[in-house]
Amino acid sequence: MDFRLVRRLGAFLAVAEEGHFGRAAARLGISQPPLTAQIQALERELGVRLLERTGKGARPTREGEALLPLARRVAGDAAELEALARELRAGRSAPVAIACVTSALFDYLPPLVRVMQAARPEAAVSVREMDTAPAMEALRRGEADLALLRADHEIAPIRLRPLGEDRLMAALPVGHAMLDGPDPLPLALLAEAPMLVLPRAISPAYSDAMTAACRAAGFAPVAVREVGSAMAQLGFVAAGFGVALVSEGMATLNPPGVEFRVLAGPVRGVGVALAWNAERESEAVRLALRIAEDVFPRGGA
Repeated sequence: MDFRLVRRLGAFLAVAEEGHFGRAAARLGISQPPLTAQIQALERELGVRLLERTGKGARPTREGEALLPLARRVAGDAAELEALARELRAGRSAPVAIACVTSALFDYLPPLVRVMQAARPEAAVSVREMDTAPAMEALRRGEADLALLRADHEIAPIRLRPLGEDRLMAALPVGHAMLDGPDPLPLALLAEAPMLVLPRAISPAYSDAMTAACRAAGFAPVAVREVGSAMAQLGFVAAGFGVALVSEGMATLNPPGVEFRVLAGPVRGVGVALAWNAERESEAVRLALRIAEDVFPRGGA
């Protein structure tokens, strides 16, 4: 990372946010001439004008406005890098990054993290909520050390350790006619209901399990729309746009406006697995696998 570029981006951000060269210089603890020089150097390097002076101060140009979001992201990444370097210089262990699907936030994530933190109190644990496919990519790119996701087969270099089984449940808006029907609910009764589904690219195993369950019940789901996340499914259900087949872990969220029904059968879903990149296996991964053997024994729920 070019830290000269990062410093220049910081100067640009300070002026853009303060709207004034003098206030930006005071915020950065430097005088105004070197601040101006940094921004001019950045403009030469990028080949665009970033700021324009006004009667009351300064504001980003059109090009500057377009570059602001990326400039903030780069500056934020640099700050995170420096913070991690300070932690490592102080002798602390590198933080453990975990990606986690929404439906595993309450039953699988807490016991795993609690035991990990007890075993390695010197190491921080960070968690990012994301769907299965992005979590897989985060593992491949080294942006996550571990992931709690829903998958039923390995794709090298990603390895899986199943933690438990799952079943699908019907998520229905409050007041839906099916709530007065049989309980457990036969899946075939939802044959004509508009279905809110996740794109297969987000969670392939879930999508395949949902489609297979509907076909086994004698129908193809009538998809009213694809939504971007499991939480969005519940939000659209609550708004009355349709029904959804979701992991039983989502029922623990107890969102307002949504009622859950067990499906007759029961209808099998895709269990949560602990995933890691075999090409980046670390001591944190090995620790998590040992914990999983104790907390989530083979064949457990």
